[in-house]
Amino acid sequence: MTFVPKRSPFTRLCGTLAALGPPPRADLHTHSTASDGAFTPSQVVARARAARLCAVALTDHDTLAGVPEAREAARGSGVEVVPAVEISTAFAGREFHLLGYFVRDDHDELNAALARLCAARRERYYSFVSVLRARGLVLPADRAELVERGTHSAGRRHVAALLVACGHAATVHEAFRRFVGPARAGAQPKELLPIAEAIRLVRAAGGVAALAHPPDDLSDAHLGELVAAGLGGLEAAYRWPKSSLASRWRATAARFGLAVSGGSDCHGPVPAAHGIGSHCVSADELAALRDRAGCVVR
Repeated sequence: MTFVPKRSPFTRLCGTLAALGPPPRADLHTHSTASDGAFTPSQVVARARAARLCAVALTDHDTLAGVPEAREAARGSGVEVVPAVEISTAFAGREFHLLGYFVRDDHDELNAALARLCAARRERYYSFVSVLRARGLVLPADRAELVERGTHSAGRRHVAALLVACGHAATVHEAFRRFVGPARAGAQPKELLPIAEAIRLVRAAGGVAALAHPPDDLSDAHLGELVAAGLGGLEAAYRWPKSSLASRWRATAARFGLAVSGGSDCHGPVPAAHGIGSHCVSADELAALRDRAGCVVR
């Protein structure tokens, strides 16, 4: 066994490095009970603090309703809450999700557009309930209303949660597989905002728009169109099925002059591998994304 003197330069270096702790990280993709997450906005902040993050973005689907609670919960915690939203959009004949960071949560035009999407989400939720009832499933009206009233932005996960609550499935995953997925064809189509309009609204609200979990087949031509429309970032840090995809999208972001965003896309405690802080961007990447914000478009 080799002993190193307590006062050696190596020992002092090890002590200094240990005192520095891990480099600051930020999870810029999380969901709360304001949309289809299992954690309240306050719990999202608490878990971000437990993960020793410097910042967390609440990116609920089509709503900013959870931001005030998260911001209040973060006071004095050392965790920055990035006001953000994940907007359901349409582009090139398919659905894309757009992340809007550093937006003003009191911006009238953005909130009006999000309110329309959330109203359509409620209608779609009840259309799923109707389809499932027509297929013989007992879904009491009071339970359906209780689930829908518990969120600002209803979605398919809430339909799955209702099925579990009514005893038709043991887990949300089973509910999706057996009931929600097959019912999708008969339910009301999801309302989507044209992506160019969503980008404009994010920028008008003082934020920066980043494409969430870009699909594997996203072409350079389509990405170029989005950049021309004002896209400022690309999600690269994510729970990709292959770790090489993170490197690919970081390289793509650099090639198109985009900032890097990313996060866990955490919706709750299960699966634990996708918890808050499991996938993050660095403090430098957060700063670069912040630098893109503040461009007001009239």
